[in-house]
Amino acid sequence: MIHFYKNKRIYRLPLLCIFALISAQPLYSNAKDPDFGLAAQPSLFFQSAAALQLLLEKLVLEHPQVKSQWQTVQAAGLQTRIAQQAYWPTPSVSIERAQSHPPDPSYAGSPQVLTFKVHQALWTGGRLTAQSDKAEAMQGLEQARLAEVQQGLAIQTIQAWAELVSAQRQQVVLRNSQAIQSELLSKMMRRVDQGLSSRSEAHYAQLRLLQAGQALSDAQQQESRAWVRLQQWIPNVANMGFKLQSANDRETQAHLSQLLTANESISLADWELRSLAQSPVLQRLRMVLQVQLAELAEKRATLQPEVYVRAEHQRGHYAYANVPPTNRVFIGLTASTGAGFSLVHQLAALQVKRNSTLEEIEAAQRNVIESVQTEYLNAIASKSKLAALRLNLESSQELQLAWERQFINGKKSWIDVMNAARETAQAELAIVSNDMALLQTYWRLHILAHGVSGWGAP
Repeated sequence: MIHFYKNKRIYRLPLLCIFALISAQPLYSNAKDPDFGLAAQPSLFFQSAAALQLLLEKLVLEHPQVKSQWQTVQAAGLQTRIAQQAYWPTPSVSIERAQSHPPDPSYAGSPQVLTFKVHQALWTGGRLTAQSDKAEAMQGLEQARLAEVQQGLAIQTIQAWAELVSAQRQQVVLRNSQAIQSELLSKMMRRVDQGLSSRSEAHYAQLRLLQAGQALSDAQQQESRAWVRLQQWIPNVANMGFKLQSANDRETQAHLSQLLTANESISLADWELRSLAQSPVLQRLRMVLQVQLAELAEKRATLQPEVYVRAEHQRGHYAYANVPPTNRVFIGLTASTGAGFSLVHQLAALQVKRNSTLEEIEAAQRNVIESVQTEYLNAIASKSKLAALRLNLESSQELQLAWERQFINGKKSWIDVMNAARETAQAELAIVSNDMALLQTYWRLHILAHGVSGWGAP
């Protein structure tokens, strides 16, 4: 031991190297766990694109609004089959029994008459075709409404997912900031005890520590609110292994890098064309237009005469007794203009509605283009901030270390040290905010351009 103290300068460098190697090793095993699926890796789950896609797939299939609209689509499909069967003959049967007080010459025969009828339209002026087209357009309209509901839910889910991941990443930053503030407070308390600093500086350090704790509490509340929203849309989300144990910044950065690489070559014009072609709102309005065109054709056909044939088989006769069964065939023609000439006014009203729908389609196209351009410009703005925010973080970290050294040498005040620590945390939070804004922007663009039918990574 005496020899060691005499030669401690010789052993200092090897000991420092050994200490550095030991400190660099984690105090826990970092071996990769067996892959038991996403649920077995909660610390990575929400950070990845696959996790978000799984959430979206589950949402757009199992949400009550989606199920309700899907039932409406199925009902519209049955209406299409009904319209197609209108081309077939229409059978009917009627049985009547008359009770009259004698003498009644009109009912002197059989009191009961049974009649079988088969009615078949020969020419309707296009009415049956218009009704069939209308039913198919209604089915397409309900399918477009289904896609519209799914898109709205998907965008809301992306918002909640981004809030959740952002809150979790903020908590990591704020916990680190809280630890730094606590360490600074400990240093200041030691200096106060030694008479090197005033009590007011310790109070200031305590205040900063409380502020860091409040910011951490706010981030935890944000995470809780995001969980509430997700659990309302997907009730069993908490049982699917989605909850994070700790946020993984590298996974988010990998996700972001993937998005930047995949969308770098896509121009604004491409985003606009794809979004216009995929927009469920435009698809719904186009189907509304198709329905109105079919209704116009149906009303025009109603103004024309309809030719039909009807075959009857009658058993019994009210006026004559013991009449054998009788067969008849009728060929007829019917035409109507409605009450007065109301069909003409109905045609005019439908034409006005059609013109209104055309204007609504134009307005919807402008809204889609505006949404795409806004998201595209937001993406450009967020991308342009990436390098500056990271450089700002590196500078803040360097200044924080430099200010601590200069405070010890008496060249900086304690307020400068505390401000440097706060600015470092703010720089990290700014990166988190910018990353999540960019992720949201690209995912919204992806949904606008590709819809919710295929969930390939954007």
